[in-house]
Amino acid sequence: MPKPLSSEQLEALRSVPLVGEMPNRLRVALGMAKAKQADIVEETGLLASSVSDLVNGKYGDLNVETARKLSDFFGCQIDDLFPKRAA
Repeated sequence: MPKPLSSEQLEALRSVPLVGEMPNRLRVALGMAKAKQADIVEETGLLASSVSDLVNGKYGDLNVETARKLSDFFGCQIDDLFPKRAA
């Protein structure tokens, strides 16, 4: 199991802007944790297709329970992965 993100990594993650094709920070968190989507699937019990969709910015399967599982996996808050966009 990948280690939770360090405080330095969390600070860096929070500073990543959401632009264009990146509607969330899940892909960035994966890279920082040196984790694979398969690691998330194994540790959380989420479906591989759901994890893939979320990493690619498709939110059809995103609910509070799923977001909580992902934030627990990385040791962060939901808003760190899925921040609110400025209007």
